[in-house]
Amino acid sequence: MVIFKKLTAEHAELYRTVRLEALKTHPEAYASDFETEQNRSMDHFRTHLSDEQMLVVGGFDGDRLIAIASLHRESLPKMAHRATLTSVYVHPDYRGQQISRKIIEYMIDAVKETGVTKIYLFVMTDNEPAIRAYKKFGFVIYGEDRDAMKEKDGYVDEYLMVKYI
Repeated sequence: MVIFKKLTAEHAELYRTVRLEALKTHPEAYASDFETEQNRSMDHFRTHLSDEQMLVVGGFDGDRLIAIASLHRESLPKMAHRATLTSVYVHPDYRGQQISRKIIEYMIDAVKETGVTKIYLFVMTDNEPAIRAYKKFGFVIYGEDRDAMKEKDGYVDEYLMVKYI
């Protein structure tokens, strides 16, 4: 059974391992890249996991971290009702079990108390499985960002999606 919990600085090594796995297996899905993240210090990951504006959640099967997701909350008072979902990753062995949905539900429950009422995300326009999953979860496309990221073989377009909670 997979359990979800907020990751802290104590989880930095586990988080780094899964983050690098995500970047290596699906480089096109993330703004950062394997080389950049691999060269970051462990202190960088500890700081990231300790940032008060970040909610990083992990899915654990026993002691094994098998899923991660990050939610960045806006800090300015006029924008504190907004957050952006980033870096969702589920290990291939656990896909098809609604882990990403459950981790996002966990995050939404956690941020409701902070006044967040709106969650944004960005997804590649050709990532049909993710787009379908996000739509089922209540996210809607409100825009498209052409040439959002530059990859080695060209540019990638992204849909901008939002969910009101």
